Amino acid sequence: MRLGILLACTFLNVAAMTPPAPITPQPAAPSPGPLRLGAMTVWALQDGRISLEASLLKGAAPAEIGRLLGGQEAVMTPVNAFLVRMDGRTVLVDTGIGKDPEEDAGHLVERLAAAGVAPGDVDLILITHYHFDHIGGLLKADGTRAFPRARLLVPRQEHDFWLQEPSRLPERLRGRIPKLKAIFGAYEAAGAFRAFGEGEEPAPGIRAVPAQGHTGGHTVYVFTSEGRDLWCIGDLIHFGAVQFERPEVGIAFDLEGGRAIRIRQELFQRAARSKAVLAGAHLPGLVRLEPKGAGYAAVPAQP
Repeated sequence: MRLGILLACTFLNVAAMTPPAPITPQPAAPSPGPLRLGAMTVWALQDGRISLEASLLKGAAPAEIGRLLGGQEAVMTPVNAFLVRMDGRTVLVDTGIGKDPEEDAGHLVERLAAAGVAPGDVDLILITHYHFDHIGGLLKADGTRAFPRARLLVPRQEHDFWLQEPSRLPERLRGRIPKLKAIFGAYEAAGAFRAFGEGEEPAPGIRAVPAQGHTGGHTVYVFTSEGRDLWCIGDLIHFGAVQFERPEVGIAFDLEGGRAIRIRQELFQRAARSKAVLAGAHLPGLVRLEPKGAGYAAVPAQP
């Protein structure tokens, strides 16, 4: 089952799902070159791509969504991790899908190599949330840590949501628990895992901004250097062609749809005002926001 369908089935009534028409896979595009912001350098690392159906979007007429998507019923969407080098640290935000025979995915290590970084060079990994297209690259095929020297930091609220007493989780999510325990247990056994609380600073120059709604503890990471801000926004947005112009449009993946929309609207407003550079897991490049009507236009980020 392709990941886009799998994610949708996790959050929707499976009986209501109609599998999309197959899309001929194309090789993942090479990651763009690095962007220098203050004293930090950031790379978008495309681990793979997934197909997302337009019907997943909620809160706008199908004709309007069709217009914004140029008539496409599904779009091929990147799955990105982000590499940030600053203050002598090598930081990775999210790790993509990992190797999957049914997906064009698992390219993270080769993308790192193109940036001159080996897995053993990564000091710190920050996870925005626990969906498998963000944590799938944490382990190698043999179940050992893919990043042997890295400390893994996660939001306490996200960790507690997924690993709470299973009977308290929605039944459709309980099947994920064994895999999550295996992933995080490998780092915990090595003394390389920590869940940080709300208001804690994961590392100097990095802030964690709560952005719940997509999941119980979804988090945005703000890197600051010499007055420049980089926001790694995880899944604050999935369809850039729609949700920048219409940030009130939700998606079926969100655990709490109304809350996710409010958070997106609030953070987009702040990002536009502060001229922050946004790094989205499902955006094709690094962007800044400029107000446009009731929404925003995304413009390529510049040094």
